[in-house]
Amino acid sequence: MVEIHADLSQYYSMKAVFEQILGKASFMKVKDYGSLAVWKVETVRLLKTIEYSIDTTVEVADEDWRAEIHTEIQHGIMCVQSASEIDELFSNLSATLAKVVFLQIGFLPLGHSNLRFTPPLIPQNWKLNPVRSVQYVQSEQQRLAQKRIQEARCDSRKNT
Repeated sequence: MVEIHADLSQYYSMKAVFEQILGKASFMKVKDYGSLAVWKVETVRLLKTIEYSIDTTVEVADEDWRAEIHTEIQHGIMCVQSASEIDELFSNLSATLAKVVFLQIGFLPLGHSNLRFTPPLIPQNWKLNPVRSVQYVQSEQQRLAQKRIQEARCDSRKNT
């Protein structure tokens, strides 16, 4: 059992994610000592934000895929809310995000659980396009925005 301590460095990487994605107010709630209840609220907020972002950003997708994403995130929210310890919360969040990542790639490989060995990293096991293909496209306007963002990041690193 892991205890939450009044320590900024404890779970700092997750605290930083809350700040980057959900803003300073979220970070401040968990900064030094956030109870498990507070961590649950902020983690659920993160999962809801991810779901909303996927829904509003992915322009072309089949309804089955959208339903799978929704189901996985809603299941993750339920699991996070039912966590009785912080390590269980992180485990539930990690499992949810891993499943969402594979769905974002195109397919959640469930058949591997029947194998008695770890499937090797070869295309026949991990090319996940039997159900759908994923394409990332970029308009000229998006390319220019990306360039501006990269330049701003480079400049901010020089100033630190």
